[in-house]
Amino acid sequence: MASGPGPSRGASSGDEELEFTVASVWREERVSCPHVDLLKAWLGGSLTGGAAEFVAFHVEESRCPWCAASIDALRAQDEDASRRRLEDVRDRLLRSTISALRATRA
Repeated sequence: MASGPGPSRGASSGDEELEFTVASVWREERVSCPHVDLLKAWLGGSLTGGAAEFVAFHVEESRCPWCAASIDALRAQDEDASRRRLEDVRDRLLRSTISALRATRA
């Protein structure tokens, strides 16, 4: 005889589907995951107060794998955008240098 609430050890396979915890539901359904915009603000340092503390706890202490993946993607986007800006500056510098050299030859 099982004592207390909860599933018994001899639960049938149908009862196994009912075995869960609040933590497992929150984890599987990503109930506590902050929106990607909050993650982006946190990464940029513009999130303050309790929101910043919550995101920091969620990411650093809870080590949420979904949010870690989102943060990796956000960092990759930022790196890509920075790389494109540098390439654009380099291309404009090269074009202006070529134009200046051609102007001095004429």
